[in-house]
Amino acid sequence: MISSARTQPTVMSTQSVDEASVPAELMALRERIAALPAEWTRDLQPLIDEVCDDARFRGRVLAVAKAALENLHLELSAARFDLEVTRRERDALRRGGR
Repeated sequence: MISSARTQPTVMSTQSVDEASVPAELMALRERIAALPAEWTRDLQPLIDEVCDDARFRGRVLAVAKAALENLHLELSAARFDLEVTRRERDALRRGGR
């Protein structure tokens, strides 16, 4: 049975872990794997490293997609504004040109 209390320091692999970009649940799983017997840790550590890398990658992709959507929204707002100004100018010229 695995105890939830940590009695030994967590041993991380050589890969750095950016805790802000990895969900807390994965970090907790990583800690629990590190607390397992050495032979189990040796087998499971590469797997959790890969899962954490995938989570960081998905986080970066999501951040890029979010930034692109925000930029698109801003550009669309500017285009709507330009269209409205152009319509007003056109209407003013039509009224003044008669």
